[in-house]
Amino acid sequence: MSSKSIILFGAGSPLIVDYEEICFHNHIEIQAIVINLVGIECFAQNRQKIIDISEINYSQSTDFICPLFTPINRFQATQEALSYSLKPYGLLCSKQSILPKHFSCGNACFINSGVVLGACSKIGNHILINRGACLGHHLFLDDYVSIGPGVTIGGNVQVGRGTLIGAGAVILPSIQIGRHAVIGAGSVVTKNVDNNTVVVGNPAKTLKVNHLNF
Repeated sequence: MSSKSIILFGAGSPLIVDYEEICFHNHIEIQAIVINLVGIECFAQNRQKIIDISEINYSQSTDFICPLFTPINRFQATQEALSYSLKPYGLLCSKQSILPKHFSCGNACFINSGVVLGACSKIGNHILINRGACLGHHLFLDDYVSIGPGVTIGGNVQVGRGTLIGAGAVILPSIQIGRHAVIGAGSVVTKNVDNNTVVVGNPAKTLKVNHLNF
């Protein structure tokens, strides 16, 4: 890891409490919890660390990670944090997760508790993998992918930038999922998914097209 202290930037998600817990168990100091939007509710446990964005006064060496589940929200908060000369943290990972000896990981990634990641996997920058996900070997996750709790992904799956995979979804082996797709909770994906599509059901079928592009 790049440091033993961190800023949680973009505090408007209940998931922030898991980030706090994992920082505690990994002996990582939380310097601040930044509310970057006016009027946003903050769910953080450590209320003394909460600051408004106008109070940021840190050097360029300060690292951040965005505890926001939705890819577009995490992307927007990340761009704002970078504009304040903050830099992305490395990997924030629960000690209760199992990572392989051989895998590649980008910056500012979060792996919650109970995750199993397969060997020879590659995950990009600003990835969020929530609790209990089981991810197969030779997985590729492009930047800003979000994976919900209890997701199961087979081996040799590729997931495009900014895609969200809902809780409990199952992705069969050797599937390719495009950019900015949404996989509905509990869906079973049996064939490739196009860019900018929302798929739901068992087997998953296209529900609509979305227009995200970041």
